[in-house]
Amino acid sequence: MTRAVASVVVTGVVVALTFASTPAGADHPGAFRIEGMSPLATALITGGLALLVALIVVALILVFTRPSADRPESDSK
Repeated sequence: MTRAVASVVVTGVVVALTFASTPAGADHPGAFRIEGMSPLATALITGGLALLVALIVVALILVFTRPSADRPESDSK
């Protein structure tokens, strides 16, 4: 295939996929949907919980990777 033919084929596939896709609803029901709460508040709470989990993971990595007290410093290199 020449470069021009490949370009036409790729353009055709992209156009076909664009017209074949259906729009998603703006508000999907599910476990993360809380009635009466604004989407901004839900996003802030979810982001805060994700930050908390990341801090816990970092703290656990720091605790488990620190050198033990009974091992001399020269062995840890």
